[in-house]
Amino acid sequence: MITEVFREKSPLSNKDSFILFERTKSSFTFPIHVHNVWELNFVEHAAGAQRIVGDSDEIIGEKDLVLVTSTELKHAWQNGNCRSNDIHEITIQFHPNLFSSPAFQKNQFDSIMKMMTKAEHGLAFGLADINRILPILRMIPTERGFYSVMKFFILLHELSLSEDARVLSKNSSPEYTESDYQMKKILDYLNKNLSNPITIDELAQYMGMSLSTLSRFLKKNTKHNFTDFLQEYRINTVVRELNSNGKECIMDIASRCGFVSQSYFYKIFKKYKGVTPQEYRENYQRMQVII
Repeated sequence: MITEVFREKSPLSNKDSFILFERTKSSFTFPIHVHNVWELNFVEHAAGAQRIVGDSDEIIGEKDLVLVTSTELKHAWQNGNCRSNDIHEITIQFHPNLFSSPAFQKNQFDSIMKMMTKAEHGLAFGLADINRILPILRMIPTERGFYSVMKFFILLHELSLSEDARVLSKNSSPEYTESDYQMKKILDYLNKNLSNPITIDELAQYMGMSLSTLSRFLKKNTKHNFTDFLQEYRINTVVRELNSNGKECIMDIASRCGFVSQSYFYKIFKKYKGVTPQEYRENYQRMQVII
């Protein structure tokens, strides 16, 4: 039995209410994980992808919205049969203690608090509800300060009125498959060696696989060959660093993620993100919501 799980630490600080991330990507690479915050996750343009929440394992449609209010509930979105190169994801992470105030025990918050209890096992919302709240969700990044908090609470209130929300998981969590374990092992290796050159030969040796077996595994589980998978993983790591280190030199971040040449780094970054790293940082800082 495999009991290993990736424990993500959210960049949300103790002084902030919530943080919002918005991403466009071509595949899901994050392993099954838990984290120290609660989360509302919206995914679109990813029909055929696999969603795992606790012991729930489902194929999603064109739009998916899930609320998780447990720091120990394993979850992930994986490629499955998704063939989209334009996956769009909006994630809102918030502190569990945000709703521990006595004010939230008042009648006006009753539906929200009941929803939070149900979402301890993962709560998936129907398409009609998703379409109903999407304008509010898309509006949150445009607000600042008090108004963004109010929009967030309005969003939660509207979701709490849903008559088509499903609890996803029972009490038990899913067992890891061998592919889950191997993928996590690959990601652990990349994280430990990301600042250095990484070859497929070295990774195959570490994994105890032949080159052809590793190539087939990556193609099946990431839709990419080794070079493209590594490039995208490096770029996604750069993006996370840009998001959390707003003033650090971009090339210092890039170097830490394995890019030596500035011109090559800028070329690859623009290939995957459509903008330069500086443009991405400026856009993110305008859209980032931390209250």
